[in-house]
Amino acid sequence: MRQSWVLFILLSILFFELFPLPAGAQAKHPFTFEDMMKLKRVEEPQVSPDGKWVLFAAVDVDLAENTKTPHIWIVPTARGQEKEIISDQDAGRPRWSPDGKHFAFISTKKDGSQVWIADFDSASVAVTGVNQLTHLVTEASGELWSSDEKNILFVSDVYPECAGTAIEEQDCNAQRVKEANHSKVKAQVFTHLLYRHWDAYKDGKRTHIFAVPVFIQNSPNENDQIRGIPRDLTPGDYDAPVFSLGGQDNYAFSPDGKEICYTSNHDPMPADSTNNDLFTVPVNFPRDATSKDVVAATKDITADNKASDSTPLYS
Repeated sequence: MRQSWVLFILLSILFFELFPLPAGAQAKHPFTFEDMMKLKRVEEPQVSPDGKWVLFAAVDVDLAENTKTPHIWIVPTARGQEKEIISDQDAGRPRWSPDGKHFAFISTKKDGSQVWIADFDSASVAVTGVNQLTHLVTEASGELWSSDEKNILFVSDVYPECAGTAIEEQDCNAQRVKEANHSKVKAQVFTHLLYRHWDAYKDGKRTHIFAVPVFIQNSPNENDQIRGIPRDLTPGDYDAPVFSLGGQDNYAFSPDGKEICYTSNHDPMPADSTNNDLFTVPVNFPRDATSKDVVAATKDITADNKASDSTPLYS
């Protein structure tokens, strides 16, 4: 048996000496870090409501510029070629509207990270227009459509002491951001734990969930534009949703679009607690409703369970 293996090895060596590999094959090299960075990273696949299309983001990495830029692509669920449909701006986390005629996405093209809406034409498989939905100085991410298409949820890091009506909250946060940007003192003072996640400091802010009406965008009616100011649905000195390393969103719309359920930890010391609870809160409030009104309408539906409750999904 040993002699057979020796003979096989000798014949193999002779073969490659007599028949050298083509030049193209000789040019091959081990897969390197640089090679990996040239590959597009596919993420956030989303099947259309009619089941015919899949939206997804593909991330391009530029080592020289040290940047990662997402673009949105589409591919039919039947046989067909994928196609880039938003290439002129960074665009990630696509989410279909329930009717499949639009999709929301996150872009940093203007005003930092904001929610945008794209109009989709299935006949030409093309985006026919895009509009910026949010304009918050505290920025926005994690968008989610309601089933009735009237509202979109998103998350934003805001100052918890900014309370009042939706307009008052927005003005207060804008003023706080302006003061922080113009302050010559960049030192930070922390009086509690959980002041940083990975490489991002909280800067005295809390992650809150907002709802914004979709139908009022670009409306000439001033009252509609006022109504379109995002409403903070999770006011208070808590993170809602809780910090997550990925996976399912920790918030969801009810089937009728009238309320949301979300995960938050309201224990006095969340740094040593895993007692996340599920809370529900209505989405639609009067224009003059305040933070206190929102808190009063909020219900903790898992208060009896002193353990982690998370990732809510309605039937």
